[in-house]
Amino acid sequence: MYLLTEDIKEFESRNIKVISIASDSERLLKKFKEENNFNVDIISDRGAKIAKDYDVYWFAPGGGGTLNIKQAVPSKFLINKNRKIIWTYIGKDKTDRPSIKMMTTIIDEKL
Repeated sequence: MYLLTEDIKEFESRNIKVISIASDSERLLKKFKEENNFNVDIISDRGAKIAKDYDVYWFAPGGGGTLNIKQAVPSKFLINKNRKIIWTYIGKDKTDRPSIKMMTTIIDEKL
């Protein structure tokens, strides 16, 4: 499994703070961080309030692709120091994620 933290220095060298948001409980997220040496802050979004606020919570393929399940879709937001969203990547499903190269190129262009 590929983890964003494998390239975390690419973001740190650009003075970028990476935050992950997941719908799991705080207890499960803490366990995940410890077991996977995941050194990115994770916010628990039980009830999908944040996902709904960012409009990334909808029916998407799940259950091996045979069902549509209401879920947060992996998305990336680049927010500047003025708290303005300056770039967005919203996946088509839970497997659609931009590459680290794509994200660092966008960061270098936008900031």
